[in-house]
Amino acid sequence: MSDVNPEDLTSPGTIDDPELEEQRAREAAERERESRETDETKFEELRDIEKERDAAQIVGDVPEPRDD
Repeated sequence: MSDVNPEDLTSPGTIDDPELEEQRAREAAERERESRETDETKFEELRDIEKERDAAQIVGDVPEPRDD
């Protein structure tokens, strides 16, 4: 895995606060590293969560048994 350089993930000069720009670059580098550590994309992760939620709702919608 290649190392992520925070300087490659920012556009120097787009904001007037160098400290904020550096902080944003560090945060972007950390997110990029985390993204590269997993094979599952964020989209796939969210899709799985939605499937679980939908399945739980279907079970929750089952009416109580009737006494005939």
